[in-house]
Amino acid sequence: DAVIGADGALAHDLREQGISLYSMPALEVAYVGINMEDPVLGKNRALRQALNCAFDSGAWARFLNNQVLPCDGPVPPGIEGRLESPFPYAYDLERARALLREAGYPEGVDPRTGRRLELTLDLGRTSQDIRESTELMVAFFGRVGIALKPQYHNWPTFLRRVSGRQSQMFRIGWVGDYPDAENFLQLFYGKNVSPGPNRTNFADDGFDRLYEAACGAADAAERDRCWADAQALVREECPWIFLHFRRAYSLCQARVLNYVPSDFPYGAEKYLRVRQD
Repeated sequence: DAVIGADGALAHDLREQGISLYSMPALEVAYVGINMEDPVLGKNRALRQALNCAFDSGAWARFLNNQVLPCDGPVPPGIEGRLESPFPYAYDLERARALLREAGYPEGVDPRTGRRLELTLDLGRTSQDIRESTELMVAFFGRVGIALKPQYHNWPTFLRRVSGRQSQMFRIGWVGDYPDAENFLQLFYGKNVSPGPNRTNFADDGFDRLYEAACGAADAAERDRCWADAQALVREECPWIFLHFRRAYSLCQARVLNYVPSDFPYGAEKYLRVRQD
């Protein structure tokens, strides 16, 4: 925040020093995973959809100093095979309330108790930024009557809970290893359930068939079609609350030549030169 203002521009004092700011979407997605084996959330698609409609992505981005992009699915921008159509469960409070009624929780009330529906969110860090952003998330769901209860853990305990399928919901992210939709859609493949990377234990035969067809496709167009259909299915099922895509930033002095920002910069330093004048 000391380098980049809320408008996304480089701080004036750094610009005066001849420093340039580079920004681009990163190969990274942040999400709240929903344990699909949970008896409350796992069988209630309308409830999962309502949680996404209640998530205020604009306020979230402003809180994070506009250094993130709204998340509209599991695959970040710039990735081959990404589905570019609008996310059908973007922020919409009226729709969230309608979906809650469909889910059996009108105004967020649990009919079994007559009280607000309580959902538990596990977190693996206790830093100030995590606590403040979690409080914001609690406020989002409070607007539709849902009581979100954070549970803070150290990282090893958090991972044990998630991999052991003990969490109801958990906040985490994924950093891509290579720029392909497969690297992100593997997070929903049935054979990758916990303790594998499919931490939500999402299991859908239709998705698995699309995933396997895409991985085995010899034709790029067929592969992309399978990826698009797989992403549409994930968006509809909402095993995640889609939080954000991170933006990557880097700074470069004017005297440094040939710098090109990249998610894969390894070895690129051999092309750098320093202006001698």
